[in-house]
Amino acid sequence: MLALACGPSVQSIYEGNIRFEHCYRLDLDLNIVPTHREACWKQWLSSYTYGQPRDRIEYARRRLRAFSAGDISRPTLDASQQRSQHREFYLVVPEPTSVRAPPPAIAPPVSSASGGPAEPAPAPIPSAEAPGAACVAKCQDAFRSCEGACQSDAGVAAPSAACKSCRPDYKRCAKRCFD
Repeated sequence: MLALACGPSVQSIYEGNIRFEHCYRLDLDLNIVPTHREACWKQWLSSYTYGQPRDRIEYARRRLRAFSAGDISRPTLDASQQRSQHREFYLVVPEPTSVRAPPPAIAPPVSSASGGPAEPAPAPIPSAEAPGAACVAKCQDAFRSCEGACQSDAGVAAPSAACKSCRPDYKRCAKRCFD
């Protein structure tokens, strides 16, 4: 409850939204003089930014910078250049048929009874090497050689100090790979 009380109230966000839209409408109106538009943006920045997204605050600042530089042009709304982006979305898996039915198979099972040649397996997707993989591989090699030396000393009653340091050395080495 206390965390909700410390954030912006719905009323303050609503007032900020309404006032932003008002100033934006004034920017587009041909009958409003630039001084009124500038005053509106100044008031919005000084009083209504609490709880507003950064892009709106930055837009208001850009408008005020334009007014102070002498640029009184209005923002343009170019509704004629609506880019029609043809997007195709493909399902990775088939759509479910029923809530209680098990999911359908993604690929049909290949059986040798069909007599036909089996379909080739899809080519594996080339994977990028994980960050630090080469460094960790070097650490693993050093650990294996350290542990290998300790395995040859298995007849010794107590492991040497060098054998006890294999794991801590590996941890330090692997940690350096990601720092």
